[in-house]
Amino acid sequence: MPNEYEKKIVLITGASRGIGKSIAKKLNSSGYYVIGTSRNIEAIPKDDKISGVRYLPLDLTINESIDKLIRDVGNIDVLINNAGVSQVGPIEEVPMEKIREIFESNLFGLIHLTQGLLPHMRTKKEGLIINITSMASRSPVPFSTFYAVTKAGVEAFSKGLQNEVERFGIKTVVIAPFEINTAIPQEILLKDDSPYYNITMKAKNIRDKNLANAPDPSIVGKLVLKILKSKNPKFFYPVGKNGFIKSFIITHASRKFIKKQTMKRFS
Repeated sequence: MPNEYEKKIVLITGASRGIGKSIAKKLNSSGYYVIGTSRNIEAIPKDDKISGVRYLPLDLTINESIDKLIRDVGNIDVLINNAGVSQVGPIEEVPMEKIREIFESNLFGLIHLTQGLLPHMRTKKEGLIINITSMASRSPVPFSTFYAVTKAGVEAFSKGLQNEVERFGIKTVVIAPFEINTAIPQEILLKDDSPYYNITMKAKNIRDKNLANAPDPSIVGKLVLKILKSKNPKFFYPVGKNGFIKSFIITHASRKFIKKQTMKRFS
């Protein structure tokens, strides 16, 4: 076990529950110095806090909150961009202000935080950035389109980031969960008299049932530890039940086939 001066410093956004908490728990128990963020630290039950993890506030929709975190953490070795929100609602009805909020939480805030932490990594010519996306970015779940769009944006951002910073010794990795049993915030944005009401709620109920029967988020924590210990990690890691096979099918099958299977699954 490394001593305090040898520990790698890992920053995990959205570390108070679900995937982020699982990653924090695994890395903390494996000898890393973990900093976890949450929008509302005071709301985290005492028993849910992981001993040894330093918790700091972060609201990815507020620039000042991001800038303060950047100043507070200073030099880190690993950034894990995990925090995010989701939505349920038809494209036709989701208000533009809500769409902008989703983009601020899932994409723009992530970019802002990454920009602020890159200079230290570039100067020391070492660092690792792991962005948690979703297989929904490649095959959107019906009525959660804007979540999928932001996650697709994160993957594209990650590819561009890899092109630019790898020469400075900074590695970029994307982890794409496929149905993990975790409670990501999902706001319902749907009118009571909507012509989409019944099909939207049916799709939501199917999604919720699938997640309830999905693997525990601890599998993501184990994967992250594996990546951190790898000298040459891959760029893209699907994770979840049959994640690799499903990723292969989504990537290589025709759009017609994928659409048919998606509609069959959520209708």
